[in-house]
Amino acid sequence: MNATVEKTAVRNADATRQKILDVAFEEILLKGYQGLRVDGVLKKTALTKGAFYHHFGSKKELGHAVIEEVLRPWIYERWITPLQNIDHSIDGLIELLKEARDEMTACELHTGCPLNNLTQEMSPLDESFRTRIVAIWDEWHQALAEVLERGQRLEQVKSSLKPENVARFLIATMEGIIGQCKCYMSDAAFYDAGECLQDYLESLRVEKA
Repeated sequence: MNATVEKTAVRNADATRQKILDVAFEEILLKGYQGLRVDGVLKKTALTKGAFYHHFGSKKELGHAVIEEVLRPWIYERWITPLQNIDHSIDGLIELLKEARDEMTACELHTGCPLNNLTQEMSPLDESFRTRIVAIWDEWHQALAEVLERGQRLEQVKSSLKPENVARFLIATMEGIIGQCKCYMSDAAFYDAGECLQDYLESLRVEKA
């Protein structure tokens, strides 16, 4: 097999793997991991069982891969990477929340946050899932705490607050708001509670003399 053929084969294999992961992610989002069926993934991807088991040895292995290769990048794109680009802690966090609210699609209102969904479903049931999920929460929490710590150093954020505690509170609040949106199937909860969350963020700001 020459180099060109090998590269093409690798690209095709990678594309097949990614197709399986994307469909599995969608299925988990709609039905939960426990509602995920390999046969359903094969039907939607038009792949054979042989193609599936070439990439994943089991449904659990697929679930782990979805967390690491789809869910983690999704959380980074939506929440963590934007945090790393914030210049002013308070202004940047408020703007990030507004963007998240405005970008929330009808589908996301129906399905909720995939990270929180899997947390609620699988953390009590399977330690291998729990450890992978908690690692993502920790990465998000640390990124947010660093924004607040940087704000304190730049005298943008009150020195009296505890960044680690506030970061955990903010994430829990945002996820709670998104959970309400899922239940109500309306973004009204996001707007109403979001106003209160913005007021809280304003209260963390260092007042100008």
